[in-house]
Amino acid sequence: MVCLRTWVAALAVAALAAPPSVRAQQSSLDRVLAFPDPIPGEELHTDRGAAGAWHRIRKLGTTASILHVTAHPDDEHSGMLTLASRGRGARTALLSLNRGEAGANAIGPELFDGLGLIRTRELVLSGRYYGLDDLYFTTAVDYGYSKTVEETFRSWDREAVLEDMVRVIRVNRPIVVVSRFHGSRRDGHGNHHAAGVLTPEAVAAAADPGRFPEQITRERLRPWRVPRLFRGGVRVGEPYQVAVDANGYSPALGMTYQRWASMGLSLQRSQTSGRMRRGGGQVYWYEEVGSDRRDEAQVADDFFAGLDTRLPGLPGLLGEEVGDAVAGRLAEVQDAIDRVARDFDFAAPEASVAGLARGLSLLRAVTGGAGVPVETAFHLAVKERQFEDAIVAAAGVEVLAELDAGAGGAVVVPGEVVGVAVRVESAIPGRVELVEVRVVHGGGEPVAVSLDGPSEVRVPADAWTARPYFHRGGLAENHYQVSDSVDLHMPWRSPRFFVELELAVDGVEVVRTQPVVGMVPNLPFGSLARRVAVLPAVSVSVSPVVRVVPLASDGATGESAGRAIEVLVRMEANAPDVTVEGEVELPAGWTATPTSVRHDFRSRGEVLEASFSISPALGWNGDGVVDAVARATLSGTTREHRAGYQTIEHRDLPPARLWHAARTLVRPVAVAPLDGVTVGYVMGVGDDVPAAIEALGATVRLLGEADLTGGALEGFDAIVVGTRAYAVRRDLVDNNQRLLDYARGGGNLVVLYQTQEFVPGEMAPYPASLPRGAEEVSEEDAPVELLEPDHPLLASPNRISGDDFDGWLEQRGSKFFTDWDPPYTPLVETHDTGQAPQRGVWLTAEVGAGRYSYLALALHRQLPYGVPGAYRILSNVLWPRAAGR
Repeated sequence: MVCLRTWVAALAVAALAAPPSVRAQQSSLDRVLAFPDPIPGEELHTDRGAAGAWHRIRKLGTTASILHVTAHPDDEHSGMLTLASRGRGARTALLSLNRGEAGANAIGPELFDGLGLIRTRELVLSGRYYGLDDLYFTTAVDYGYSKTVEETFRSWDREAVLEDMVRVIRVNRPIVVVSRFHGSRRDGHGNHHAAGVLTPEAVAAAADPGRFPEQITRERLRPWRVPRLFRGGVRVGEPYQVAVDANGYSPALGMTYQRWASMGLSLQRSQTSGRMRRGGGQVYWYEEVGSDRRDEAQVADDFFAGLDTRLPGLPGLLGEEVGDAVAGRLAEVQDAIDRVARDFDFAAPEASVAGLARGLSLLRAVTGGAGVPVETAFHLAVKERQFEDAIVAAAGVEVLAELDAGAGGAVVVPGEVVGVAVRVESAIPGRVELVEVRVVHGGGEPVAVSLDGPSEVRVPADAWTARPYFHRGGLAENHYQVSDSVDLHMPWRSPRFFVELELAVDGVEVVRTQPVVGMVPNLPFGSLARRVAVLPAVSVSVSPVVRVVPLASDGATGESAGRAIEVLVRMEANAPDVTVEGEVELPAGWTATPTSVRHDFRSRGEVLEASFSISPALGWNGDGVVDAVARATLSGTTREHRAGYQTIEHRDLPPARLWHAARTLVRPVAVAPLDGVTVGYVMGVGDDVPAAIEALGATVRLLGEADLTGGALEGFDAIVVGTRAYAVRRDLVDNNQRLLDYARGGGNLVVLYQTQEFVPGEMAPYPASLPRGAEEVSEEDAPVELLEPDHPLLASPNRISGDDFDGWLEQRGSKFFTDWDPPYTPLVETHDTGQAPQRGVWLTAEVGAGRYSYLALALHRQLPYGVPGAYRILSNVLWPRAAGR
């Protein structure tokens, strides 16, 4: 930038008043062009400077718009979206039916809802590469792999998903809808099949005012007839009407559209492990639903072939008519856009500002006048916002709204006083006038801010804390509950703490919004900008979420007949000078030591972990609930807190907070304890299996590189290789022979489920096969047959039966061996509906004086939630006599 001019102001803010739970009259425009705004550190270079200005100018030149429908994050046709947005300027939106909660996690231990938060953020990151304008989700939850659409529709409320899809279509109002999936058995995954089936149904229902009429009467939406619908999944030899080739070179990107898209897709690392799907030479084929065109000569390279997507053609495209005056003005606007595009100079993008300002003035003359039909008016309003984005980009306007350094990071609490500074920079300061700065807060009127000097910010005492707008009561629920509809279908809550600037650029009013950020240390690499979150004064949580207590042989409960149960209460202060008293609430007759704890927190982020020793009542039976409560006193006001959050942070992703009640479920399980047993654990991508082993009374030691390289292994009663460890532990691969030698010497080696990096023909004691597309059983209630019921691993110390497979979550297991040499003994058989019987689920073999087992049952998904059978199987496989000790 040249001749930069900076305005700096410390702002007084009355922010974040609690909004109403339902906002019935929300305009659909609130959720169009609503892709999350990047904050410093999140922008791509292609969206800044001249490249960013050019990208936005390209979008001005067309009214084309696409809504792409998928089932999960990472299903999307990334190259198609990138070419449509960055190459052809179409307004692009992506609708994923769920957030991918049930997938595997290649980057950490998070599963279920925590994984859904990660995959949502990964899809936002990918979407920046694609150039998405909008990203939507329904309230359906990914409950696990489905092999049939029938299972999907048994698990999901079909009508509820359809209603969500119709709402998104009526909000976004796309010219073209593109289903990723075909809507037939060829889609494979039941969720994929369902997405393909529901998309044409949703398109038809969106146009019908009799379908979901409350969206029209209560939410103020309007029916929408989608002009064109396409579906993917076309096979070789089948007819198609559009072939999208994204392999063309983009000078602005410096590579092909497909390669750029593949870079974005690879950032969904929880699923890709960071591997780049290059997709070179790939062409996407699409069939137009309802079209009778079958002549290959009619195949187009664009969804909009034959449609007039220039501004003068907009009314006709929408089935509306305008008078000559409006038509003439639209032609003038289009001419202004064309001139800007033709004369654009990458060395001087600011030279385009005058032409863009003129085009916006002409457009506002149309929208502010009479004779503009309702649908045309909607699309012109979208175009007006695109003009503003283009002007801001071409003028090099940069806005930073930041908490004062003394605030301490990016967290504030209700009632707290902080400072906020705003800095505005421009490449053409003499032509950019800062008219007004306002602070906008959820549910309240914008507050005009004085720029005269530093001022203090007081967060209201009733400020709305930054919880997600969606939640569910338990893993058995396959749809999220919505706490308020303001951000319904958005990736997450829109910022509740942001500045809104009114600028005059070449005399034309432009409005710019920017989230307020705080700087968080990331030493030794500097600091990271984070969106400011309003949080309660204290977060309180309890671990474990489920505490399994082995039943003793005499039928008494408590760890080994009467030993107390330990739970850990964690309290974290989100403000300085907070006094907290914490206690646990127990079932009748239970006692806790201590009865309470008290602590004066002096600094933000200070943590207290208090261990409570809990003694159940004699003869207690059934699950017991232990709740933690923290009474926090800040500035003379005391509030009670019964919830907390787990902060989830991974490279390149904005942090997420997984909220939960401060509660532990204490569950007695008839399982032989492992008192005195010592287990070595080779952690992989991360799981909670070690905590479950400890709950059975064993001592667990996590094995590092030094242990695997030269440590004494013979002292362990068992060694467990954690989930996907061979994918992320090079030291494990290099020292695998030492583990096999440990087993041959009399040890008990247990390998949990692995991915293709594990080559059993080389890494297991006897030949076996684990192909890349290894089988899994996704029906959590699939039948299980015990093949060797008297085998020691099934008979001792716990007699395993079919009952031990009741109440499982999501799946039986995955990544099964497909064939193996005779020394292995398969112990169980299971299969999904219509699937061939699977016996490579749990195999064991004697190895020298010891034992080797490959256990692909999904124990890592069951154990954290107290599934009794999973604990009984775990006890058996780790039992010292399993290896003959």
